[in-house]
Amino acid sequence: MNSHLLQIFVAISYHVATVYCSDCITDSAAEQNAIKVLDPLFEKSVEVKDASGNFSYSISFCKKLDNDAGVLQTTLGEEEAKTHVVGKVTSTDIKIGSSWIFLTYKDGDPYGSHCGSEGRQAHIFILCGSSLGPDHVTIIEENNNKSKDCYYLFEMQSSIACPPSSMSFGWILVIIILCLSGAYLLLGFLYQRFVQRAKGKEQIPNLSFWRKFGNTAADGCNYVCRCTDPNEARSYKGLGDDQLGLDEDEERDENILPM
Repeated sequence: MNSHLLQIFVAISYHVATVYCSDCITDSAAEQNAIKVLDPLFEKSVEVKDASGNFSYSISFCKKLDNDAGVLQTTLGEEEAKTHVVGKVTSTDIKIGSSWIFLTYKDGDPYGSHCGSEGRQAHIFILCGSSLGPDHVTIIEENNNKSKDCYYLFEMQSSIACPPSSMSFGWILVIIILCLSGAYLLLGFLYQRFVQRAKGKEQIPNLSFWRKFGNTAADGCNYVCRCTDPNEARSYKGLGDDQLGLDEDEERDENILPM
């Protein structure tokens, strides 16, 4: 029994670790907690080429690639492909805005003769997008014409960067009205059916009221939308026309006939 419980505990722990554990290491507890926003992308990675087609970049989201890399650069068009670590998940910064996420991997392979031979770093700018993605992945630039703080800048879109959706007051009011109307009809139907023993359309709660309401609404619509005034004077009638039951068409026919 104990061994069975231990197996269950190990399985649950492994599942939690698989889902929530990140390879990213940050400088502060607040940033480490903010890394959780990337949870939907933990198992994803993307590939993007630069405009010249000379380099390919593999980008992960707090999951290690080769040599702890978060972004890995591969040289294309050569017999022996060369790779450089552009930034490591073990040295991560993250900033979160209202509709964007700015992820930085630092401590990549050092430059050779420029940028002060410092380590490479990658900035990943994630904008709010319509799908989880990531979509529209592009490399904006490699800024290496400085003495320090050189970087690679990537841009992409994902729904994880979008602000949480919220309902407007109007939608909340509509939902409340629909719920109350549904409850009124359901409870009224049950009362009429099982307490009053009503049958057919008599099961509709307050049927007489709704009939009067419908007739009143129809009269109001007729009064507003009709084109002719019911009190408009009719054409001249002779004495006794009402008694003869002549309508307007018949009256016109009588007027046409020769005397």
